[in-house]
Amino acid sequence: MVQLNPQVMVTLWNIERLGSFSAVARETGWSQPAISKQIRKCEEELKTTLVRRTPHGAELTPVGLILSRHGQLIDNRLTLARKDIEEYARHGASHIRLVAPPSICSSFVARVLVHMSWASDVRLSIMQMEPPEALDALCRGMADCALIFRYSSIPNFLEIRENLDMDSFGLDLLLLLVSRASKIAKRFASTQEPVSLSSARDEHWIAGCETCQANLISLAKDAGFSPDITHSTDDYWATQNLVETGMGVSIVPQLSTRTYLRDDLMACPIEDHNACREVFFVKRAGDDRPALTMVRDETRRASRRYLA
Repeated sequence: MVQLNPQVMVTLWNIERLGSFSAVARETGWSQPAISKQIRKCEEELKTTLVRRTPHGAELTPVGLILSRHGQLIDNRLTLARKDIEEYARHGASHIRLVAPPSICSSFVARVLVHMSWASDVRLSIMQMEPPEALDALCRGMADCALIFRYSSIPNFLEIRENLDMDSFGLDLLLLLVSRASKIAKRFASTQEPVSLSSARDEHWIAGCETCQANLISLAKDAGFSPDITHSTDDYWATQNLVETGMGVSIVPQLSTRTYLRDDLMACPIEDHNACREVFFVKRAGDDRPALTMVRDETRRASRRYLA
């Protein structure tokens, strides 16, 4: 069995990323002959071509691309290792960086931040990111853990890499946000029954991030219509302003209404078992630092007041 050299895989990743041997040499400090020797030795061992020279630089063969993907993961882990060492030198092992979307940050994460600031030696810092960006930041070592959501209507929309561990915290219900003066709101107020999305089929729609738009389209399709999306914002304050001024209706997570909901708006439960999103705590596999475990456990406790 051929013994693959991790350095060669990282070099292949750099060639794919930078496009030429000379660019890789400038960035890494390796000489071009040394880079060529690495690649040539690996090609001889594998008995296949990994890199083709082109008039514009270099491009990877299909086998070269396969190895470069592993090289990217190796490079990410090396970057993470360096950051962990630097972080430990500055703060010990007690600084945890958490990323989460706005609706989660403004609800139970804020309580976790306050509680841990006075009840422990863990220094917790938070940054707002939507799930795709949060997972990328976690894999690249820019964060230690993430809170993400995954819509029941599109469970495979997010790519969860095998080097991540996910822990489900519960469900956040989705609500139809309408004017309190609308027919939909009045019907809900009188019956207290969940509303069908089809009752808003003729409305203009205000959508959120790319994932939220995909969820809206999926739920609307199941309800028998295609939504007329006229506005798009992931700012829930802006969404409430738009609905209040008659610019449309929207689907919002219940978490976003727990902090503040305008008096002239109503958030109605939706008659669809997929009208919810599951909230997960995500970390890198094998990262079992006590400080990270403490953040996870405290976040889980705080979330129980907000999630089904």
